[in-house]
Amino acid sequence: MTLIEEWTGRHANALRAALRLTAEEFAATLGISPRTITKWRERPEIVPSPHLQKALDTYLSQAPPDARIRFEAHLGVERRQVPIDDAVLTQLNTAIGDLARALALLQPADAERSAAP
Repeated sequence: MTLIEEWTGRHANALRAALRLTAEEFAATLGISPRTITKWRERPEIVPSPHLQKALDTYLSQAPPDARIRFEAHLGVERRQVPIDDAVLTQLNTAIGDLARALALLQPADAERSAAP
């Protein structure tokens, strides 16, 4: 998850958009005036008060995973793919092979012949 050291209007606006809230809904959630949201949009470098910084931290940490992904996208954060451990890949390949063999045993030997007219 992206951590914000110091929230700015740009970050706050990205969170609002990621949560898919209107300016009025976001303002009500934070207990502030909708005009403040407008100021953040007009002046993205503005830094909210420490009280709002904490509130924004809380809303980001409680945001659903899809909203966090949208938040990062609004900020232009590139998501890194986590490499899969080779041992896990080996286990998955073994499990797939086992499943394929089990399915082959469950199908009747003459299934192909009986399907033909």
